[in-house]
Amino acid sequence: MSRRYALLSLPLSAFDSGDKDDAIRSLSAAISPDNGSVIPFAIPDFKIGTLDALVQFADDLTKLEAACEAAVSKVAESLRSILDGEEEKVGQQKMVNDSQSMHRRACSIP
Repeated sequence: MSRRYALLSLPLSAFDSGDKDDAIRSLSAAISPDNGSVIPFAIPDFKIGTLDALVQFADDLTKLEAACEAAVSKVAESLRSILDGEEEKVGQQKMVNDSQSMHRRACSIP
């Protein structure tokens, strides 16, 4: 027999006392053990401004990605200039964390 779950979200104002523990007791009394049981599920409160901060971080990340890509492109351009455009030598200088990058990524040297 498979288990079935129902998740309820009710405002405390729907209960006489407006207290969370009283609300859980009231629901438990209203639901017979044959039909199921009531188990509280805590949902953390979000701090005010959390969504605004996430949107701002996403905007900042987009700007930082563009700046990173521009800096890496400048480095690649400088390498080509210093090494007289010899792609083999330029390829030898393309290092990420002391190892050659095998895949091109958004911030890799083009």
